[in-house]
Amino acid sequence: MKKYIPILVVIVLVLSIIGVARSNPAWASPKASVGVDAPLKTLIDVTANGTSNVGGVCQITAAFLTTNVDNIEADAEVPIAQSKTVTSGVPSDQHLLFPGCHFVFSKGGSTLADPVKTTDATLKVCFGASPELQMAIYYYRDEDYKNSNPTWNLLPSTMEDNNRLICAPAQYNGVYMPAGLVVPPAGSTAGDYQLFWTVNDGTVETPPSEITVTASGAYAIGGICLFDARYDVSGLSDTIQVQYPLNYTEDTKTVPFDAYSVNGDLFYFPGCHIWHLRNDVVQKEMNMPSTPTDGVWKICFATIPDKTMTIYYYADDLTTIVPPWKPLVTTTANGMACADLVDFTAVYVPTGK
Repeated sequence: MKKYIPILVVIVLVLSIIGVARSNPAWASPKASVGVDAPLKTLIDVTANGTSNVGGVCQITAAFLTTNVDNIEADAEVPIAQSKTVTSGVPSDQHLLFPGCHFVFSKGGSTLADPVKTTDATLKVCFGASPELQMAIYYYRDEDYKNSNPTWNLLPSTMEDNNRLICAPAQYNGVYMPAGLVVPPAGSTAGDYQLFWTVNDGTVETPPSEITVTASGAYAIGGICLFDARYDVSGLSDTIQVQYPLNYTEDTKTVPFDAYSVNGDLFYFPGCHIWHLRNDVVQKEMNMPSTPTDGVWKICFATIPDKTMTIYYYADDLTTIVPPWKPLVTTTANGMACADLVDFTAVYVPTGK
């Protein structure tokens, strides 16, 4: 269990599954993918034209044009340890947003050579597009991974659905993953884009991706989230982090959805990890029965136009993860989706439907 590296929020998703040997590479167990804690299947077989949601991670749209392709095995990618070993083809100022989706195209149970011909099928993958990020989609091929020479390759990526989705063609057997770059919107000011700062010359800049708060007030973190704190007693502080570390912890892939959450949500990464401190010591829980209360906290993310937004969380105090992902009561106003924080040190990510 991790002790020093805070959890990477962009790789913890809907997965209640644990990677098992299935082929080379190893992928998710279909039995585990339909457990009671998963409102969306994280492994599906696509056999007909249309759009399918894969575990809340991505959507795949297929149009079968001949009988040369009859099945797409699609799953929310589990082997994060595998993907992080892939040679970087992503610019240093962008960050892969783990996890991705894996597709295998077949005919009669036999895997097809890739790429799948566009005369046989047209295939498109889409991920939720965060309004704070300039995004693109990358992939690496299964065949290259088996031959020990994989690399992330940029796909021609387009924004769709009123900029709510980032999409790209998906004709290869392999792993697909979005990447994001935080860039302040051109011409914006702090007054009309709260997630960024305006400095003295009027330039909009991205605030730090990690801050420690010691006084009541509202704070922007990394162009990703807004954090609002009201401290009722002394000695309290909070550390808020948006981070893309190079080392990923293996326990993150086991965090499932709440069994009662609403189907169809897509996660919009990254999110923010907030941990509460009292006298500089991380606390598992605040506002234990006492008078007065310790404080009140709120988090906000930018809304996706015409999407119903819900903020999810799970508890993580840097030594113990307490699944599952659970939805918070979320309100939307003035372009922001907001929710009161739980009293636990936790990870928060917005979703849209």
